Amino acid sequence: MKRLLRLLLSRTALILLLLLFQVLLFLMLIAYISRFQFVSTILYILSVIIAIYLITKEENPIYKLSWIVPILVFPLFGGLFYLFYRRRNINPKTLEHMRSITIDRMNHISVNPMKQDKNATYLERFGYASYRNTKSTFIPSGESFYEQLIDDLRRAERYIFFEFFIISKGQMWDRIHRVLRERVLAGVEVKIIYDDFGSFSLPYRYPRKLRAEGFEVINFNPMRLHINFMNNYRDHRKIVVIDGDIGYTGGMNISDEYINLVHPFGHWRDAMVRLEGDAVWSLVLTFLENWRFQSKEQIDYNRYKGNITHESEGHVIPFDDMPLDQELTTKNIYLSLIANANEFIFITTPYLIIDSELTTALTNAAKSGIDVRIIIPFVPDKKLILMVTESFIPELIESGVKVYRYKPGFIHSKMLIADRKRALFGTANFDFRSLYLHFENSIYYDRDPVIEDMLRYYHETEVESVLAESLAKHNIFYRLVQTLLRGFAPLL
Repeated sequence: MKRLLRLLLSRTALILLLLLFQVLLFLMLIAYISRFQFVSTILYILSVIIAIYLITKEENPIYKLSWIVPILVFPLFGGLFYLFYRRRNINPKTLEHMRSITIDRMNHISVNPMKQDKNATYLERFGYASYRNTKSTFIPSGESFYEQLIDDLRRAERYIFFEFFIISKGQMWDRIHRVLRERVLAGVEVKIIYDDFGSFSLPYRYPRKLRAEGFEVINFNPMRLHINFMNNYRDHRKIVVIDGDIGYTGGMNISDEYINLVHPFGHWRDAMVRLEGDAVWSLVLTFLENWRFQSKEQIDYNRYKGNITHESEGHVIPFDDMPLDQELTTKNIYLSLIANANEFIFITTPYLIIDSELTTALTNAAKSGIDVRIIIPFVPDKKLILMVTESFIPELIESGVKVYRYKPGFIHSKMLIADRKRALFGTANFDFRSLYLHFENSIYYDRDPVIEDMLRYYHETEVESVLAESLAKHNIFYRLVQTLLRGFAPLL
């Protein structure tokens, strides 16, 4: 009840309420001007033109249909509504600014002369280098991550980068905040990025408070009411870098449920990876590029290089993904791993809302004799999203995919393991938002020892999970709602 009350009184709720009011005004205006035949004809023509434009546009067909259908069903206002509330609301100047930042990345990496697999070659093309002298430690719970993070933060001597989708007040953030303040007072540079929507529970002027304490702070993509407000372009990344020598990434955010101090969705199961060595440099670049993008500052990257290196096996390739470059980097790696698996594909994800390409890849793999298993939550954090997730299960089961549900509660880790050789681990869910609309970051592993730890984590999770059943037992009304929601899955 407290959580619900806090949400209703938050500025997020206020903005959403104002947005609803804005949409109602929009519909009332359309209803009024449509009384004039000439205007109605123009609006109908506009809807047809936009529908034709979407059909010819190079974009995922499911996403296009989610707009085309309502436009044609409601031609009077559908086209105009698309113009105001379409996905892309970034101006060309902003896109060019980000493009210049990403191009600059090539000046700060060294290409590995040892030829790797095609995924490494693909990632290298966009400035994501392959590293060997890196130690990866898999952290199989939020509680373990929390304690290890506190120890590492206390030892910071030069700087700390701290970037999360969610920072929420509570015991977890209070303790981390105290340690960060201690390091600031000791002369350590601390930069913090948090997503303004994800961290909706923080006070409106919280960045000002943190800056007064000596932190450098960016609240990513601040929520403001404007005519095409959308819950897109969120910073869903999770990155910690300490002195350029230690880095973290994975599924965790900074909130008490992630370390099971509270249990709104049963037991919260998550995971992180701790990096030491050369590959941390990629996390440094990802963080600083985002900082430059938001702040417009010029930064000397070389100030933030680390000194630690490790002898290690395998290749470690941290990379990021964003909706501004039209390159579906994470999705392409997922598809490649699925297509090239010979023995098994093991996946954990909190959400399973996938397009036709990923669905086909998974079902074809299962039909070809590959052992495909997916673990999703038993207890949902968003019931409507679970309904959409469930709608994909029957087709997967029919093709031979084994879908499990984590019985103790909510699984939030995001990883794919293929054949004990390769894996993808990071922040990206198996859903449209992560793969198309959000800023994400992941690590691609090729024959690294940490994959065995990831496999152990997967099997331990599966032991606590139950097989999902076909959804035929649901009543017809439930399935009808699922069908409607699935039609709008790309926009959820």
